Amino acid sequence: MKKLVVAVIAILMILPMCVFAQATGKLVGVVTDAKTNEPLAGANVLLEGTVLGAAANADGSFIILNVPVGSYDVSASIISHKKLTIQKVRVLSSVTTELKFELEESVIAGQEVTVVAERKLFEKSVTSSVSMTTSDELENIPVRGVANVIANMAGVVAQDGQIHIRGGRPHEVKFLVGGVSTSLVTSNTNAMTIIHDAIEEIQVFAGGYTADMGNANAGIVKTELKSGGSEIHGSIEGRTDGFRDPALGQKVLGTYNYGHNTLIASIGGPITKKVRFFVAGQYEGEKDSEVRFSEGYEFLGMVNDNPNNPSNTDTVDLVYADGYTPHAGQVTYALNGSLTIDTPTRLRFDFLHDWTKYDRTYNAPVMLNTLNNRTYYYTTPTTLITAKATKLFTNTAYINAKVSYFRYQRELNDPYFGNDWTQWYDSAAVSEYTDSAVTYRNAYRPQYNYIINGFPIERDGEPLNIYSNLEQTYVGLNLDYVNQINKHHELKIGADLKRHTVRQYSVAPAAMIYAGEPGSVDGYTQYGCLDSIPIATWIQNAGINAYGFDAYGNETTAKTVYADGTYIDGPKHPLEFATYLMDKIEYKDLIINLGLRFDYYDTDDRELVDPANPAVDPNTAMLADSAWVKKAPSLNLSPRIGFSFPINDKTVFYLNYGQFVQMPRLNEVYFSSYTYARQIVRQGYYFINPVGFGLDPLHTTSYEVGFRREISDFAAFDLTAFYKNVKGLIEVVKQLPTPGSSIPGYYDRFENGDFATQKGVEVRLNMRRTNRLAGSINYTLTMAEGTASNSTAAHGALYMNTIMPSTINPLDFSQMHTGAINLDYRFGDNDGGFILENMGANLLIGFSSGHPFTRVDVLVGGQADPYTAGIDYMDDTRNRLAIEPIGSSTTPWQFTTDLRLDKSFKLGTLDANVFVMVTNLFNRKNVVNVYEFTGNAEDDGFLTDPVRSATTIANNGGQDYIDMYTAINLVNGQAYWDNIGRELYGNPRQINFGVRLSF
Repeated sequence: MKKLVVAVIAILMILPMCVFAQATGKLVGVVTDAKTNEPLAGANVLLEGTVLGAAANADGSFIILNVPVGSYDVSASIISHKKLTIQKVRVLSSVTTELKFELEESVIAGQEVTVVAERKLFEKSVTSSVSMTTSDELENIPVRGVANVIANMAGVVAQDGQIHIRGGRPHEVKFLVGGVSTSLVTSNTNAMTIIHDAIEEIQVFAGGYTADMGNANAGIVKTELKSGGSEIHGSIEGRTDGFRDPALGQKVLGTYNYGHNTLIASIGGPITKKVRFFVAGQYEGEKDSEVRFSEGYEFLGMVNDNPNNPSNTDTVDLVYADGYTPHAGQVTYALNGSLTIDTPTRLRFDFLHDWTKYDRTYNAPVMLNTLNNRTYYYTTPTTLITAKATKLFTNTAYINAKVSYFRYQRELNDPYFGNDWTQWYDSAAVSEYTDSAVTYRNAYRPQYNYIINGFPIERDGEPLNIYSNLEQTYVGLNLDYVNQINKHHELKIGADLKRHTVRQYSVAPAAMIYAGEPGSVDGYTQYGCLDSIPIATWIQNAGINAYGFDAYGNETTAKTVYADGTYIDGPKHPLEFATYLMDKIEYKDLIINLGLRFDYYDTDDRELVDPANPAVDPNTAMLADSAWVKKAPSLNLSPRIGFSFPINDKTVFYLNYGQFVQMPRLNEVYFSSYTYARQIVRQGYYFINPVGFGLDPLHTTSYEVGFRREISDFAAFDLTAFYKNVKGLIEVVKQLPTPGSSIPGYYDRFENGDFATQKGVEVRLNMRRTNRLAGSINYTLTMAEGTASNSTAAHGALYMNTIMPSTINPLDFSQMHTGAINLDYRFGDNDGGFILENMGANLLIGFSSGHPFTRVDVLVGGQADPYTAGIDYMDDTRNRLAIEPIGSSTTPWQFTTDLRLDKSFKLGTLDANVFVMVTNLFNRKNVVNVYEFTGNAEDDGFLTDPVRSATTIANNGGQDYIDMYTAINLVNGQAYWDNIGRELYGNPRQINFGVRLSF
């Protein structure tokens, strides 16, 4: 730890000497005489509009380091020769771009020649497989958002709202913006909204990546933001899918609208000659963010049959509109910006902020909540501020320093009282807020739900019995020293440090019944006010799960200990530190990327001294302090090496080897002291909620070999084979107590134990625009196998007393065949006549072969109710028995077609573009998941199995129950969506119309 402090102090001392820069690439090349091919020593090479440049050496060669990503006009000039400018040279992050200037002799001073660069079909300096797209391609594709863009790249699978790269688990993917992490340390999921118009470049590293990137086992998604150019440019864009109220359930142009409206504005350019800015803002409102296949229904005059309230037999109407999901709104405001001071000592600041409000139903799923207008919502403000600096020592040596601050919060709120959870169950407060429209059966208990044919239907005003608040921040420091030692060696030495702060608080507001007037209600002793409730009683009965907050939700900086010995932990401060050494060796016929990375992970976690017999405090029934010992930090060394062999100008062979290490998800080791006591000492809900402690990092060894070939002047393909071995994945195990243990029985806990192998082949074909057509095709063959698909997959085996999985089987998210075809056909200026001039069409076709699943038999019994009777075995794996080897069956093939049509024209001094974007053009109802009992998405098999269903049908209305079950669960898949957390079908067709004005 002392060494880490020294490193931080060193970085802070260097920062004042530095100025700021962004993610960069390198320009190299040669300047020669066009006629004699002799080198032109001393020729000036300049990136127009910047101060970046270099003078050609004696052999005509030049090197320009630390070039920010983007598109540039690059010129070369020397007395007696015409100045040559190559326009639209694309510089990519961490890529060496080569240029060749052949200057013609000039007899008249000031003569110039201008050519337009053609983007290379592949980069020979890249020693691994990297998928990338730039702002030029992003402008025309028919999808928006980083996740949707990368979902169509080779090796990437989007399944159930999660991103998998080359068969890895979703939390093995790291998201970066400008080289800075936007992934949450608890879940390792991306938390930042990047405005589409603000993106300069997206890179997906699915194979090996260099030693300056880490804490990711499967892949890295790296996004770079735009910076202002040499001229002021701006735009405003609006698009919508709605011309009618989506709640009406009426079709427009053969499809429903979902109330999606987006407005984006951006502007960028110079403030002064050397100061540039870029800023983009976005509003995105969605009345229905689910966008799902659904059919409406009407059940009128339904009689309430709740046995807890037999005197109340009022009737209700259950009405649901076609194609519209109520209580699923979403609003996002986002701001992305950058400021660049372009001097020999450049300065760059990036600022990203978004605020999203999600309307959701929590106590009950959507179709059981149509009568309840008390829709809860959570907000997620997220901020990332980055300052990046460069200190130039020479033209070939510099030091980069970077400081970053990240903050994320996710808070659940009530539409009546916001985050004041003490009032959520207060009948007097609710009655006052609703003008007595909502009344409770007593001071802190709402009315009983309706029971309609066995289905629990929420009443209006039903409160939510969970309040939660999660806060995560980190401060990051990064330092890189780069030295182009000579023409062939670029040395990079760096260090990276992140200190996180994580806080969590959740409470069951219904426990406020203990704060009522002294006495007893429904068997609950009441103490008069919140502060009078004994702390142990409050923590246990309110289900407090907290660290970094006290028992009442107040933020703390340290452990809180109460008078009776009960305590709540302080905030968690996990620490990441890495240092790395890299050498990029570049010869004409050989490029080598050598790297060595050291990672230090301190999860700020603890582990039990004896998990089978932990010490228990008899006074508090909590685990004693002596039961725990601090988890030692992990130290990891990861070698990386990549080769690229340019066989000729059109062919490159490459191979890559790397070892990667990643911290476990910290939500699998961060639990409150009360949660540990409940699960281990009191044996509560152990099947559903395992606990974790002392987990080690995950380790991956990756091998990759590839071949790139230019097959024509406008097309090239890339063939890659890969293999990965992953160890230390998290699994759930049953911890048995030793004889005479202080705990009464076994409990479930997480540990490192699962392993996986991933292998496959990727093929890419890229075509530069020719005869108006540009395009790309990719195909991936993946075989991902492992002992489990997620950390809790072995629950069923634990409780069926079967052998824990120890052999590998197809993983649930292993889609063997995936691919995408993207075609862009576009007319240019003065091309195609008045109507077709500047008109274009972009077609994106995606396909996949489905994912594995296992057919099962359902065991009669369990805890199913009339609503969940058809899927209870999938939610509780103790109620099923596999009838085939794991992963033997596969869901159907999926095909999607997206289209964007647009036309550009002049509107006075503005450039106008009108467009229509259609996702799922043919409205194909893609099956993405199935019922494991029947193997299809249409029927869960419950109603047609009299052994399981006869009694339920008879006791809940007979044919009326069948009709309601069919409408809600079979036609609309509500129980599956609600309990399994996934959809049975992909999204339906959606049509967006838009207009864009720019200058």
